[in-house]
Amino acid sequence: MSTYRVTATRDGDWWSLVAYDVEGREVASQSRRLDQADAAIREAIALVLDIDGDAFEVDISPDLRRVDVSDDTLEALELRRALAELSDRARRRTPAAVAELRAAGLTVRDVAQLLGVTPSRVSQIEKQDHLANSA
Repeated sequence: MSTYRVTATRDGDWWSLVAYDVEGREVASQSRRLDQADAAIREAIALVLDIDGDAFEVDISPDLRRVDVSDDTLEALELRRALAELSDRARRRTPAAVAELRAAGLTVRDVAQLLGVTPSRVSQIEKQDHLANSA
């Protein structure tokens, strides 16, 4: 699935959205709020490509150079973005870690303690893994 890089720049009361390298060209849209940016740029890209809006991913990066905020605020935003990325990576790797730790003989409670999840979550992950491997 293709992923299009999108820059969102504040322009007055609007976010200006630009998707780069959509079949060699830029596609633009706008939205009032950042939480509406995904739908707005998807619609524009889908229209240009003549495909369904669910057939691709968008990666929206807000550009705050036109917004008067402190370096501390910019750092907080970057740290939260990095935290979300790390959390996603941990989530994807947790099932394999659960399986490996359980295969090494650790109890469900020990695995939960090591991974920072509840014992019931470890059991859920094991059940999902078992169902996926038996299918």
